[in-house]
Amino acid sequence: MDSKTLQTLRRDAEDICRSAIEASVPDAVIQRALAQLPPCQGRTVLVSIGKAGWQTAKAAYDALGSTIEHGVVVTKYGHSQGPIGDLAIYEAGHPVPDEHSVRATEAALAAVSGLSARDRVLFLVSGGGSALFERPLVPLAELEDITGQMLACGADITQINTIRKRLSGVKGGRFAQLCAPAHVYAILLSDVIG
Repeated sequence: MDSKTLQTLRRDAEDICRSAIEASVPDAVIQRALAQLPPCQGRTVLVSIGKAGWQTAKAAYDALGSTIEHGVVVTKYGHSQGPIGDLAIYEAGHPVPDEHSVRATEAALAAVSGLSARDRVLFLVSGGGSALFERPLVPLAELEDITGQMLACGADITQINTIRKRLSGVKGGRFAQLCAPAHVYAILLSDVIG
């Protein structure tokens, strides 16, 4: 291959990589997904959890602005980048849930209580959400210990989440049930294959 062909191939490969990265940035993904939602007849409540929770909430707020009546953001310590309108922003423990995880989850549950069938909940979930969003069905210290033991023995995230789901009052679809009768629209950004 001559040098001109190699330069063209390299430029094309860089363009493809740049386009793929730009298309997968959380801001763009969230805004594309929100553009497909049906209009809401009632109130809109935003709950955004995960290590990208602040960024996804910001993208949603930029897209929907004042149509979001109330919202709660739960992200990892050090991942908040400042206020987003009137949204309540919490930082909590990851990969082991802590008392801030529970406090933030209770704030989210309060935000979605009393909604009607005309209302909607936008539930934005990114990696880390399983630790950051928690209402334990066992004492928190026990859940922290179990999580620590699973991490120490090398359990992968799928195995950890299988156990967490059974020890949580918000995982495995329980959060959506607690939002009823409002419609829940979940947008998931996952780093877990499958």
